[in-house]
Amino acid sequence: MKTIFTVLMLFLTFNSFCQELSGKKSINKPNYSENSELKVFYSDKSNEFHSDQKPAGIFVNDKFIGSQEVLNFINQDKIETINIEREKFEMNGTEYYGKIYIKMKSDYNPKFLTLKKLSEKYLKLNENPIIYQIDEKVVENRSNEILVDENFILKIVVEKINASENNTEINLIRLITKTPENIKKANEIRIKGIENIKPVANNGYK
Repeated sequence: MKTIFTVLMLFLTFNSFCQELSGKKSINKPNYSENSELKVFYSDKSNEFHSDQKPAGIFVNDKFIGSQEVLNFINQDKIETINIEREKFEMNGTEYYGKIYIKMKSDYNPKFLTLKKLSEKYLKLNENPIIYQIDEKVVENRSNEILVDENFILKIVVEKINASENNTEINLIRLITKTPENIKKANEIRIKGIENIKPVANNGYK
């Protein structure tokens, strides 16, 4: 079976989503080496999907869970089938230009909930601003909208970060998913001196 990301790219290409990025034609990926000059890239997440790029609605076991961004948070190893329909529809005031139906394997039952509900269930947080990171991807703080599969989360790590000279703190909430790579890393022997660092436990810091 093709990976979910391959299917998505086929869908986007089929709908001419990838012709331009932020109004500019795509350029060749640069080649990097030890002698490469430092390069700086600015990413505006608010314009991640250009106005000409039409969003697709994602359904898991016939449940609507959001747009393309949620594909990063679905357990690919538990997918049984993927079907695509080019049908325009509206959901929660947003117009979508296609549907991607994902059916999970019968022995796996995903449990989707918002980032906000997940945080309320497992964490005790102060009133400081929150940044969510799922694996290596920082997500927009739409905690009441973005859905994640609770059964696909391996662990939650909460870090307090001093974000300014005025000692303004933010809570960085890192969700680690149950990918084979993440499970392998979690089981690796810790270097002496940091093996006693404890993971974040339910309902508070340990």
